Amino acid sequence: MTTDFSKLSLFIADNKQIGVHIQRVFEQWGRDLSLEEFVKRDKAFHGLQHATDGKHTVWILALRENGHSTLDFFCSCETYQRELALSEGVLQSCNGGVPLGYGIASVITPPKNRSKGYAKHMMRLLHYVLADPTLSQRFPSFPIDQWGAPAAIPQGFGRGIVSVLHSDVGERFYRACGIGFGAGDGWTVRGPIGTIWKVPKHQVILMNSGLGNIRWLTKEDQEGVWDEDALLIQKEIGEATTPCFSFLPNNGVAESPQAWGLFYSPTESEGDIWGARIEEEGERSNLAFATWCLDPGREGPGTMLITRLRATSEQFPILLDAAFESARRFGLEQVEIWNLERSLVDIGRKLGGETSEREDCLSSFAWYGSGSKKEVEWRYNEKFCW
Repeated sequence: MTTDFSKLSLFIADNKQIGVHIQRVFEQWGRDLSLEEFVKRDKAFHGLQHATDGKHTVWILALRENGHSTLDFFCSCETYQRELALSEGVLQSCNGGVPLGYGIASVITPPKNRSKGYAKHMMRLLHYVLADPTLSQRFPSFPIDQWGAPAAIPQGFGRGIVSVLHSDVGERFYRACGIGFGAGDGWTVRGPIGTIWKVPKHQVILMNSGLGNIRWLTKEDQEGVWDEDALLIQKEIGEATTPCFSFLPNNGVAESPQAWGLFYSPTESEGDIWGARIEEEGERSNLAFATWCLDPGREGPGTMLITRLRATSEQFPILLDAAFESARRFGLEQVEIWNLERSLVDIGRKLGGETSEREDCLSSFAWYGSGSKKEVEWRYNEKFCW
């Protein structure tokens, strides 16, 4: 039986519908938590800075006639509004204001509604409420004749230049969720690369070297570091000569993967340590740091993930050794980083790292700006913006 998509539309979920969505997410990804624990931790997670003040939204696909009230909607997902850094040419094409992108998560369809095209249609509709269609002359019109009237664009939406997600179902499904009837212009995988090191049993590099001293970063300390880093990212992206974008780690964004790791494994760090910074003096002083999180949900050896790294080739081994030390304190077996800077790849390999394409969490993006998506680079595509 063919689904009549003209009878369906996208709605922002109310509190009761959010409750149903959370229960469905729990049934899929609750792991060893009780429903009560899951709901409590979900509420705490979305009470953090990255999700407050309207930045977090739950969307549902439902019949037009009862979408504002039904608890039997077909599928749902979540979005997170994020500030961007854009290269100068891309920025000039925007309509002023703070450049925005969106992260998409928790796409869930209950078993009875699967294999009927609901999730694909929801994701195709999502483009039209997230994107600023004036940014590109190639943005297709909404296909009213087949899909009916478009969903109303809520206040604060319709301003995005990019949306991203991390796919656990391979690269084909989300790529096929195109804008309009575009079959291959949905979310395209970009840079799903990870480098993994086995944690040495003992310290292998003298962290207190001539390059400066290591200062361990607590949760309170890292906020200031991410603010510094955000300014540098904006400067570096702004000076780029080719089209590119990046998310920014401050305003709670880089905190969110740390909080998500603790969602499932509320492990206290000894001394509240979640990163390290190299402190130097004089003219050589520059920002060099790493922050990290736990990764309790994936199968295999216990892993600590470096969420954000800024380092020269000389500084990188010292910060990696600091990450090893923290991983040992947690009792973890390996350390991983996503999309290690090109200049550091050979050093990482010499230090025992193995680099390969990830099989899950495939970083993917849909581009709403001018120019070809093939020419646009997603810079600093690391775990912090997951």
